[in-house]
Amino acid sequence: MSESSNGKKAALITGGAGDLGFASAVKMASMGFDIALMDRKSEEEASPRLQELQDKGAKTLYLQADVADRGSVKQACDRLWRDFGRLDVCMCNAGISMNVPFLEYTVEQWNQHMDINLNGYFHVCQEVGQRWVAAEHKGKMVFTGSWVQDVPYKLIAPYCVSKAGVWMLCRCAALELAPYGITVNAVAPGIVDAGLTARELRDFPAFREEFMKLIPLGRIQTAEDVAEVVGFLVSSASDYLTGTCIMADGGCMVGAGSASK
Repeated sequence: MSESSNGKKAALITGGAGDLGFASAVKMASMGFDIALMDRKSEEEASPRLQELQDKGAKTLYLQADVADRGSVKQACDRLWRDFGRLDVCMCNAGISMNVPFLEYTVEQWNQHMDINLNGYFHVCQEVGQRWVAAEHKGKMVFTGSWVQDVPYKLIAPYCVSKAGVWMLCRCAALELAPYGITVNAVAPGIVDAGLTARELRDFPAFREEFMKLIPLGRIQTAEDVAEVVGFLVSSASDYLTGTCIMADGGCMVGAGSASK
């Protein structure tokens, strides 16, 4: 695989225009990576965040694509390799969540969660993995999981199920890609002040009170907290890790058990 024009490593982050993906992009930019963001938002909507990455010295590329659509993913990857000439890190992060009682979820809402949160990871992971294997390139994949991949939580059943699937996909991909020198690991955040949760924390004070009961460390997680763990997983310090999930949840998994008593 050819080197990028400036000789720097490159990273792709799906859902990169969102809070969590962007925080990880900022972290990787600070580590010297050039950054490609893939997201459904328009490039105009994402432009302030692209500018921030450029201000940090990163070459940037914006790929407007739908991870649930394999053709869209392939087209975006074609452009990425054309413009960057290489890819070293792939962070599968794009996802959706909504609060709906289990009996009220529609089939369409259920399928939307699976198409984006799980199938989207498969499309991107396989598309990038095939290119890495063909080029004999050893890369690192990072999946964004969640503490609810292991612990059920009310009102977000399809999200919990999709994240459980992501964790299994991570381990299956790690097993089969290891012979090619490709590692696949996951980070499982807890309750993060980002996206839908950030809106809930802002608009419904009762949610904050309920969430705080679940977090032994006593504070809501920031997107930057998660990005620090991502920084470790894309660094050389993680070279001997694959098929691993770092439960970076502030103790939510253990806190959920005690809060229910």
